[in-house]
Amino acid sequence: MNRIREELDFLSTYLVSSAPAGSSVTIRETHMSFVLICDQRVLKFKKPVRMPFVDFTSVRARENNCREEVRLNRRLAPDVYKRVIPLRRLDDGQLGFGGRGEVIDWLVEMRRLPEECLMDVMLREKRLTRRHIQRLADRLTEFYRSAPSPHLDEDQHFRALEHQQDLNRQVLEHADHGFDRSAARHALDRLDTQLAVFRPAIIERIVEGRFVEGHGDLRPEHVCFTEPLVIFDCLEFDPTLRMLDPFDEIAFLGMECRFLGASNIAATMFRQLTARLEGPASPQLFAFYGAFRAAMRARMALSHLLDGSAKDAGPWIDKTDRNIRLALERLEQTGTAQSGPITQGLSP
Repeated sequence: MNRIREELDFLSTYLVSSAPAGSSVTIRETHMSFVLICDQRVLKFKKPVRMPFVDFTSVRARENNCREEVRLNRRLAPDVYKRVIPLRRLDDGQLGFGGRGEVIDWLVEMRRLPEECLMDVMLREKRLTRRHIQRLADRLTEFYRSAPSPHLDEDQHFRALEHQQDLNRQVLEHADHGFDRSAARHALDRLDTQLAVFRPAIIERIVEGRFVEGHGDLRPEHVCFTEPLVIFDCLEFDPTLRMLDPFDEIAFLGMECRFLGASNIAATMFRQLTARLEGPASPQLFAFYGAFRAAMRARMALSHLLDGSAKDAGPWIDKTDRNIRLALERLEQTGTAQSGPITQGLSP
């Protein structure tokens, strides 16, 4: 039997056996993991995959990643990430958690969060209010103030940004999947120019210690407005991608919220954190961060078509074009101090 299928079957049976009668298991698959949800429990295990940015083919690598995932996510979701569990091949050949046998995999156990409290759900249902954004700004301010400022080589970090732009060009200039390639080229050319323009400002912020070890994947589906507010599922597999400017991170969050109908959140969060954090970014640099993130998201959307993982090309082409348009819009703001309205898209 396929080992992943065997693990899924065993874990599904295990979760149902320890849940209230009538419970069922929902299985969600990502590029790198399987997540099983049953009643109030969540179990997650990594796929034994090798990708350009990660290698999970060994049991030790998957263990290390699980432990790092729990450690990092306890910064902003301390009561959600419970423990790391070894899964064994027992002496009788069956899978199990206790007893003797070879450890064949590792699991992260989490507490299930209420989906109705997730930021993306609340945005779609138009239930997100100014008070929710205030709570999020409070939590992120506390996090960024206490986060360690990493020792970064400013030139090396900037070369990493240039490498991301090179990847953007490789994908967006040469792929031919029905998206607006002319707009993509225009955005890429302008990003090249603005990357050079903002190089001194970015390097200065690194030297001044404005960069932190952040969340790394701050999307609305990773924010849960429970009490206390929880931010989960941080980027754990590459520490360099967590070393960032807080204003870059909230530009990314605002971009993702824009696609859910709340175009104001980037500007609102920018103003909130500008008033609270020492040494805020300029509105122009904030706009550049948004443009750069949008170009990267366009590239990632198109990558789903290039790697053959997308069953329906249409949504990914739409997402590519949407991100390219947003990149161009943000690039228009890199030369002005205008950061946009603060009320559109929020309930009272």
